[in-house]
Amino acid sequence: GNSGVCVFKYLVASNDPQRIYALFILAVNIVCFGLITISYTIINYRSTTSSRQSGANASNRQRALHAKVTALIVTDFLSWIPFTVVCLLHYLGVLDATPYYSAFSVIILPINSVINPILYVNQLEVIREFSRALNRRATSIRAPST
Repeated sequence: GNSGVCVFKYLVASNDPQRIYALFILAVNIVCFGLITISYTIINYRSTTSSRQSGANASNRQRALHAKVTALIVTDFLSWIPFTVVCLLHYLGVLDATPYYSAFSVIILPINSVINPILYVNQLEVIREFSRALNRRATSIRAPST
């Protein structure tokens, strides 16, 4: 972590006074990644299950939602998990990751930050439309025929 790049010091040695704080922040990142993954997996499962129960085939919007959710999880995984592993290996003394810190901090992690908003664009509208379609289908299935 000691370079000309002004970012949080994730790379700490076992004798560094900032080690507890740095490891705590890495742990928070991993927990957040886990919660995001679990939440999006539940969203995918429930949307697929409700589509099957209503007799609907997978629509283009549902496929788009699944693709975006998968892309969000994969990009977060590809950004944060390798970074965290490298930081832990550095902390344990297995790897001197100091030369890679700038690349991670200036290229890899910001790329993830740029990709996420792009992936979220129109996602809320896709979710709303999907929800409306499920409601219409469920209403038509439940409505008594006259």
